Amino acid sequence: MPSLRARFFNRLMRATTKSMWRPDLDIVDVRRHTAKMEARFVRKLPVIATESVMIDGVPAIWYGAPELAQRGTLLYLHGGAWCLHLPAIYARFAAILSDLTGMRVLLPDYRLAPEHPFPAGVDDCFAVYRWMIEQGYRQRPLALAGDSAGGSLSLVTLMRARDAMLPLPDCAVLLSPSTDLTLSAPSARYNAELDPMFSPAAQDLLPDIYCPGQDRRNPLLSPLFGRWEGLPPLLFHAGSTEMLLDDAVRAHDRATQAGVAAEIDVFVGLPHVWHMITWLPEAKLATRQVADFIIQRSLRRPG
Repeated sequence: MPSLRARFFNRLMRATTKSMWRPDLDIVDVRRHTAKMEARFVRKLPVIATESVMIDGVPAIWYGAPELAQRGTLLYLHGGAWCLHLPAIYARFAAILSDLTGMRVLLPDYRLAPEHPFPAGVDDCFAVYRWMIEQGYRQRPLALAGDSAGGSLSLVTLMRARDAMLPLPDCAVLLSPSTDLTLSAPSARYNAELDPMFSPAAQDLLPDIYCPGQDRRNPLLSPLFGRWEGLPPLLFHAGSTEMLLDDAVRAHDRATQAGVAAEIDVFVGLPHVWHMITWLPEAKLATRQVADFIIQRSLRRPG
């Protein structure tokens, strides 16, 4: 059973966010709402060394002192339905991951729809990963992680890197990932009422903003339908009441069927990407699991 804090947060999201989705909603409304929620949940930025950089035209921020890169690097691709970025929330999460793993964390600010629809964000994330390989970051421990849309972008980046015969990271972590924009996952229906954050109206709006007129079975949009062979060890997290639950479950199945060392943990009653709500006990537990997975699979890799 979820904690009292998690149950309170679910009720809050149901009242403030799930109720927001309606057919006439537009991206301006969504951005205004999420900025207001971000200000409510992040009162101050973390105290951590940062460095703003430009990587092949993509702005990005390093979290953690430069010397941490000698221990290892984590490339984190933020979520936000390919059209949102909550910089304060992700700055806090990047700082937590850096502290728990001892690694330097790179957070790219990839281009967002509708101003820059597919494949702009996909190309930006791959360009950053390719730059990291060219700069020698794979010579030391290297991990990749992302949540929601960033989970999709992480899987797409892995598949593109494999197909380009680039070295792959030691592991990847996918938090409540979107993997199927065809919306064929059964949980999109059976969790439509249970999900405290999303409703079918959200699924009607957001993909049309990101990839209008595109074939949604394209693996660059729906990595579930891509080729999974040869990917590094993967960790999936999802909440049991998420509409996106089966995006993670089916992706985990595809990975294991392809011989990939994949793990999945489904948290009972937790909302989409609860990891970002740092005052939830389940967020602390899940983020610690993420860090332990990265440490085991990358920092303690065989020499």
